[in-house]
Amino acid sequence: MKDTKKKVAALYLRLSRDDELQGESNSITNQRALLERVAADKGFIKTKEYVDDGYSGTNFERTAFMQMERDIEEGHISTVLVKDMSRLGRDYLKVGYYTEHYFPNHKVRLIAVTDGVDTDEGENEFIPFRNIMNEWYARDASKKVKAAARVRGMAGIPLGLPPYGYKRDENSKGWVIDEEAAEVVRRAFSMALSGMGSEQIAAAFTREGFLNPVSYWDEKGLKTRGIRKVADPHIWSDSTIGKMLTRREYCGDVVNFKTAKPSYKSKKRIERPIEEHLIFEDAHEPIISRELFEQVQKKRSGIRRRKAQGERNIFSGLLRCEECGANLNFHFNQLNPEITYFNCPGNNSSHNKTCSSTHYVRADFLEKVVLSEIQRLLQCCDIDEEELARTLMEKVTSESRHTIESQRQRLVSLEKRDSEIDLMARKVYEDNALGRINDDRMAKLMAGFEADQEAIASQIEAARIVILSFEDTELDVERFMKTVRSITYPRKLNRSLLNHLVDHIIIHHAVASEGRRKQRIDIFYSFVGSVGFLDSLGVSQPEISMRIRKGVTLDYSPALSTA
Repeated sequence: MKDTKKKVAALYLRLSRDDELQGESNSITNQRALLERVAADKGFIKTKEYVDDGYSGTNFERTAFMQMERDIEEGHISTVLVKDMSRLGRDYLKVGYYTEHYFPNHKVRLIAVTDGVDTDEGENEFIPFRNIMNEWYARDASKKVKAAARVRGMAGIPLGLPPYGYKRDENSKGWVIDEEAAEVVRRAFSMALSGMGSEQIAAAFTREGFLNPVSYWDEKGLKTRGIRKVADPHIWSDSTIGKMLTRREYCGDVVNFKTAKPSYKSKKRIERPIEEHLIFEDAHEPIISRELFEQVQKKRSGIRRRKAQGERNIFSGLLRCEECGANLNFHFNQLNPEITYFNCPGNNSSHNKTCSSTHYVRADFLEKVVLSEIQRLLQCCDIDEEELARTLMEKVTSESRHTIESQRQRLVSLEKRDSEIDLMARKVYEDNALGRINDDRMAKLMAGFEADQEAIASQIEAARIVILSFEDTELDVERFMKTVRSITYPRKLNRSLLNHLVDHIIIHHAVASEGRRKQRIDIFYSFVGSVGFLDSLGVSQPEISMRIRKGVTLDYSPALSTA
């Protein structure tokens, strides 16, 4: 007994949302006061507190509980004190495992104060019955919570937390617009309508330094559920953008019963079929118009169909055709499925032959090239990080000036064209009023003007986005260098590495040269673009060759030096 009191006595406190409804008796404050008093009365010299606030008793993956387990396994803890057995948990089998196996095997004494349990005083025959009763309580509470949620959901009250762009209305149970985040949502939909994909939008938001939703909620102190902090608060993923662009809540709708838990013991939520969702239209103020939402869904549906045709490769969505700029599609060789490749649809007769030649690249050859170039970049950073950053700054600043100037000229031209259409529209109205053209003719002309101006508005927005994304070159280089420093020397590529480091890759047509085929591949990195100057910093270009079929060898032709 004396030896155990020299070790640490763990005071374990747990409170769930259900417990909060039962009044003050189970509050963290009351549990703490009770356990501190009992620990002092029993002569424990050292105590350590473990608190799980807001965790269900059926969930044993609690932060403090798992820390307490680690401390037990390291031999620091001799005794665990809880207010009662339900604080330990409300799962009969799991609690039984801890009381009958885990604690005894680690020579840990258990004291449940109000239940009269102290394992140093011998076995308590009523512990299993208390555990069963605690689990029944959890099951009953779950039924009541589900019933209450069903009533709220059927009444059109939002069941989930507000999505990024909204926050809870303090004066009601609904949502109101969070204007700072809502502006980012509007930008995402506008960019999607102009033809940009989820990965491009995510890359633009990352470059512009917007806090991603998790980090934004954390900074603003807004409540989130089941989401951990991320390492870089400014990194946006294409999946985040993809989910944002499909949420009809941004039109002002409430969508309830989208997910369900298979059991009150389970933390995992499963998606319900769309036909089981309950939708209440115009329940709160919209961030975007319903028309814009439908237009974006229509545009994205084609993308989803293409992706559904086959398995995605780690390079899917990153490859662009050098000639027409289209995304390259991923394919399997029909005769040998182990051979996978990308090609441009523009050379296909069904796409009106917008490309003069096939822009084709083997996936295994591409992987060798990109891995070698990334390894070369990291090697250059190891040799002279300051020189790499300085050269990048010079390059990016020069490119940014050129890009900004060209986009500003384009912006002036677009705005001028927009004003010209306004003047033409006014003249059509005047001609109609004077009887020079009839109503049908005016309607057709006006419809054409409106379509032209919608297209111009999208192009103006896209130009402004490009200008904004190229304005802060110093921050871009700093972010790129931070990303490079965070990467360990890779032996194999994966999608996560590519998402963090690569913006897109340009694929050129392979050409015959001196009895071999050579293919140029240009890698454009996030924030800084191409880095074709690495050879001038003392890191030689990789020599990569691959025999692609009998008698045919393909050689890598790096991008031209931009030093």
